[in-house]
Amino acid sequence: MTHAATDRGLIACLSFAALTGAIVAGLGSPIVYEVAVTRDVTVADAQWGLIVTLVVGAVCTPVLSRLADGRLRRHLLVGSLLVVTAASLVALVPTFSALLTARSLQGFGYAMVPLTVSIAREQLEGAVLARTLGVLSTSVAVGVGLGNPAIGLCVLLGGYRLAFLLAAVVAGSAALWVWRRVPVSTGGGAVAVDLPGALLLWLGLAATLLAIARGSVWGWTSTPVLGLGASGVVLLVAWSVLELRVPAPLIDLRLATAPGVLAVNVAALLLGVGIFGGVSVVVLVAQSPTATGFGLGYSVLVYGLLMLPMALASLVCPGLARVLARRIGFRAVLTLGSVMVAASFGVFALRHAGPVDVLLMMLLLGVGIGLAYSVMPALIVARTPDERTASATGVNQVLRLLGGAFGAALVATVLAAYTPVGEDGPRETGIVVASLVSCTGALVSAGVAWLLLPRRTVVSATVDSHFTAE
Repeated sequence: MTHAATDRGLIACLSFAALTGAIVAGLGSPIVYEVAVTRDVTVADAQWGLIVTLVVGAVCTPVLSRLADGRLRRHLLVGSLLVVTAASLVALVPTFSALLTARSLQGFGYAMVPLTVSIAREQLEGAVLARTLGVLSTSVAVGVGLGNPAIGLCVLLGGYRLAFLLAAVVAGSAALWVWRRVPVSTGGGAVAVDLPGALLLWLGLAATLLAIARGSVWGWTSTPVLGLGASGVVLLVAWSVLELRVPAPLIDLRLATAPGVLAVNVAALLLGVGIFGGVSVVVLVAQSPTATGFGLGYSVLVYGLLMLPMALASLVCPGLARVLARRIGFRAVLTLGSVMVAASFGVFALRHAGPVDVLLMMLLLGVGIGLAYSVMPALIVARTPDERTASATGVNQVLRLLGGAFGAALVATVLAAYTPVGEDGPRETGIVVASLVSCTGALVSAGVAWLLLPRRTVVSATVDSHFTAE
């Protein structure tokens, strides 16, 4: 077998593993309404199927990325895929608690891209490496675009459990392929991992998000909410202190708050609040019965097809972002992307009466995501020492997930606040308010980018390459 053929086989294998992570990530939002109906829980409670995945993903991604600096890259990727496989099988148990357990463990799917990128950087080089990083990025977009219709078809034919069975088959196949195809790492040695930091972050986030999501149900001044909120804050403060003192922190807070980098990270956090929370609202509107007064009554399959414009726009827009950045600057492109995300949810708050409204919203959202997320790594790399770029961009990825978790929790509490006693779903006012909350998150992200970032960013070869790396 030629060297080129070997490279192609490795690239295909890594791309399939990255695509698996995208499919797993896409399992959360399309089935929220289906879970609420079949498991007899409120929509706000079903939203936790998305929240727990984001929280676990935000914690395990930096841990696994740090471990990938050693010699266990292949083992870590295979192990993560097997965890996702097992989690998908757990979801076949017909209880809501089993579903939440499964969705928690599927948070390991968010680590697929950094793990595959780590392997690609070790095994490939030059132009082949640059193309591979681009392929890994597009695999995520393709996975979301193809995954949602596939999930919808599974739900239509056999309920949400069939979708999890598909995820188990895909993840298991990916694990076997990686084990057989990816070489054992030869570089790297033992690495230190901040496990106490990971535990504190996980506990702090869990307590804080639970307080936010259940505040309108239990009462904002109730003992459980106040206790959880206070405990979450104390744990997160303790985590911050620990991260500033340990030699190998889970998240390098000094690097994350460096001049210029802080603004990009805050923008990423706020944009995550808008995107993940807002998409959940769109799912609810699309799948709720028309009798609710706001629902469109679509199946999960139809909703998945309506998401295709977002996936395609996200796939195409990084190239557009490259051209725009050279003309108007990185700051302007990030701001424009955030504004378009805000516009998508603002328009949806005003108009959500039919498929054209959903398609328009998805198109705007896809363009906004493609523009904003594709320039964030370049902005960070331009202000980070070369030897710290991987850590800096990894922190930005984690903050997107954290923002998504908070956004999903905020939407859950808004929906719960507007759900009448004895009913499972909210009034239409709750849909409008939740959409505006997501719109606000993206709009504030745009303001942070425009006001706090310098007007121009120098485009070096390293910075330009991170359009591809993303």
